[in-house]
Amino acid sequence: MTERLYDDSTLLDFEAKVLSCRKKDGKYEIILDRSAFFPEGGGQPGDIGQLGKVKVLDTVDRAGETVHICSAPLLPGRSVRGIVDSAERLRRMQNHSGEHLLMGFIHKMTGFDNVGFHLGSSAVTLDLNGVITPEQLVTCEQQANEAIAADLPITISYPAPEELAKIKYRSKLETDRGIRLVTIQGVDVCACCAPHLSSTGKIGIIKVISAEHYKGGTRIFIICGLQALDLFRERMGIAAAVSRLLSAKPETIPERVQALLSENTELKKQLSAFEAQRTDIIISGLKNNSRRSFCVFTEALSAQALQKIANAAVTLTDGAAGIFCKNSSGYSYIIISNTLKLRELSAGLNSALEGKGGGSDKMLQGFVKTDENKIRSYFDELP
Repeated sequence: MTERLYDDSTLLDFEAKVLSCRKKDGKYEIILDRSAFFPEGGGQPGDIGQLGKVKVLDTVDRAGETVHICSAPLLPGRSVRGIVDSAERLRRMQNHSGEHLLMGFIHKMTGFDNVGFHLGSSAVTLDLNGVITPEQLVTCEQQANEAIAADLPITISYPAPEELAKIKYRSKLETDRGIRLVTIQGVDVCACCAPHLSSTGKIGIIKVISAEHYKGGTRIFIICGLQALDLFRERMGIAAAVSRLLSAKPETIPERVQALLSENTELKKQLSAFEAQRTDIIISGLKNNSRRSFCVFTEALSAQALQKIANAAVTLTDGAAGIFCKNSSGYSYIIISNTLKLRELSAGLNSALEGKGGGSDKMLQGFVKTDENKIRSYFDELP
């Protein structure tokens, strides 16, 4: 069984012997006699890095063995230098230790347990078996960040059974070496198999991104450390861009956006009234003395307005009435008939007018790419 070295989370460079190597699915599964690589577990992905010049793409646990998923083979019996990707390990530890710290304060305040945990590429999710209020979550976030400032020690231990019976801890998680406790001094004691930072100060910061009701409890999204810094930079960049677009200071963005929303609502009302007037004018001007199929052309009208015009136009024909609205790529259309079976005409219409659409015997909707003359010619051929 692989000797696991990641209890010392600062040990990222080590020497080991290759015990076995086998090819599987185009990759190579390598087992060492000792390893500082953490195999996936407890919601945290497996470490990546190098074994000599060979890339370690993932690390998993197989029946107690640490299996390194590699890009190339290594010869069993040889010695190899292992190097864990320090940047990726740090970000994962910051997020995982941060989750323990925040959860410690949540558990103290509410008694809720973490019944689900996932360390993703963009955020950490933790699922509580109860509903925490926004006010409680803000308080716990503040307490966690104050604990970061206090730089509390984080320790790993394997208590003997008689000692363990006297300890209160969360998430009773058995490992092949018994209970492994991660203790944040004065805040939290939790069973966990993953590597952690040596003190809370190294977490940097904990930020709750959002929270939502989930399966009768609460799902919380958080981000910590350097990953939180990346998010802050991104969000501040977005705020700066919006500030420039609005010609407004960042702190006045909400008020400026609210003003724009109010202006937009008023403009929509005005446009709606204008569209209604245009629609009525078009309807009042409809003529079709021949009672044959005919079409009407317009632009910049909503689907509702086109429908209203089509309903009026169909009363003037014994065939079909088509309303065509010009746009950047052609025309959108509504065709109505009380006598023709439009569904039978649909395929031919789309073929003749470079269109796409469909509907029922009474009404067709879609768009065409051809020009006005071809559309008029098509309707001239209809009954």
